[in-house]
Amino acid sequence: MIVRTIAPEGMPRPTGDEGHALLDAIWAYFSEHRRWPVFDDIDRTLYAQGLQFEEVVQQLCPALVLGVASDLSQLPQGSQDLALTIAGAANCAGTRLAIDQFIKMVQTAADMEPAWLPADRGDLPWMQPGDIGCRLPPSLTAETLFAEAAFTAAAIGMRETCFRGGSINPEQLDWSLNFDRGIRPFADVQRLEDYWRIREQVLGPERTEANNRPFSIQPASHNLAAWSPGTPAIPAPAEESPKPLTVECVLHPLIAEVAAERYARGSYNDAVMSAYRAVEYRIQTLLGSHVVGMPLMSDALAGNPPRIKVTRSTSPGSLDSERKGMHFLFMGSVGALRNPRAHGPDEADDRDEADEMLAFASFLMRRLDIEEAERQKAADVEAESAQ
Repeated sequence: MIVRTIAPEGMPRPTGDEGHALLDAIWAYFSEHRRWPVFDDIDRTLYAQGLQFEEVVQQLCPALVLGVASDLSQLPQGSQDLALTIAGAANCAGTRLAIDQFIKMVQTAADMEPAWLPADRGDLPWMQPGDIGCRLPPSLTAETLFAEAAFTAAAIGMRETCFRGGSINPEQLDWSLNFDRGIRPFADVQRLEDYWRIREQVLGPERTEANNRPFSIQPASHNLAAWSPGTPAIPAPAEESPKPLTVECVLHPLIAEVAAERYARGSYNDAVMSAYRAVEYRIQTLLGSHVVGMPLMSDALAGNPPRIKVTRSTSPGSLDSERKGMHFLFMGSVGALRNPRAHGPDEADDRDEADEMLAFASFLMRRLDIEEAERQKAADVEAESAQ
């Protein structure tokens, strides 16, 4: 007999054992690697079990798994993240502690929001591991267990309705979650059933119905699941018009991680805001700082030399020019692209501009890779000299 974990009454569930197998595969991968799998990972896992993804996924719905468009006429790209919603996790074995931590995060955020005093005017409230109170048994094993559960809860929560994105650091089990006044309806949540009921009320009947409708194969002519935004279809130009130039790029993984699901559901404003928050959080992590916004960018990049290296030039004249330019680019990304979306009003972004802003965020994130590479190189040299 197969014993399955079943989500509470009123929450979506797979319609068959094969759907459970897909959810279990995603959960197992995240538990082992501390990151969500990509489509290729899960497709190969299912194939080894004699299952076909496009058949199995039809036993699920968007309320259970993220990264798959409701229309399966085209499958996700190989590098598309597949992630569980809190309902998806509730249908997997071994998720009870993470779900409990998620509920605690919702409660904590609802308590924090009314009294929040931002360091940067208009900045969204945020929470981190130290804000979650829990009584741990006096053992290192228990502390690690709770830290793992909280990390998993944050990885799920940053894509849930009650939060406004966030960031995770798998190596250190570090995380942060952003929220705003939208957390208030969840203030009295005590159990997962409470959260899901309020979530559906917040989303509204039309969106809830769409989220609970099973994935299905339907005729379609558009690219459904590319986590790297492409160019929207445009009318064929008149014969006398020049052919438009289009470009495609593979987004930096840290940008794709926070923007993919939001972009796929058409929340372009949220996808862009989450992308630039991810850039900001990475700089905070590199500096070990909780400063935000433009002051953070100046702290990181204004010095000569700057605290974070994002330049490639080698000649002195070009290096100085690039250093100043990169400082202004990072500053401008906060002032012109992040802040208007974080502080409201919430105006819908055009898809074309969202593509371009996500590509620019990806460029900034790749420049931060330079600093990471420099630090790794220095650590390798130090390790060699210590031998």
